Amino acid sequence: MIITKHALLRMQQRGIDENNVESAILNPDETSDSFGRRKLARKTIGDKTLEIVYIKEDDIDNIIVITVYWLEET
Repeated sequence: MIITKHALLRMQQRGIDENNVESAILNPDETSDSFGRRKLARKTIGDKTLEIVYIKEDDIDNIIVITVYWLEET
């Protein structure tokens, strides 16, 4: 798994650790397609929902994490 500099910065700002990111991608509660090749993974952690935007490279079976954030309650 490759985490972009942008995603690392957002993780630091939002108090999200790499274990939570990995867990959300490998064992998500929900996934969906985003635009282009991007995908979304969601996982509830405690009383919050973490969303990860990532790309899965088919040819090398690699995941590139683009950004991470907590979903706002509506």
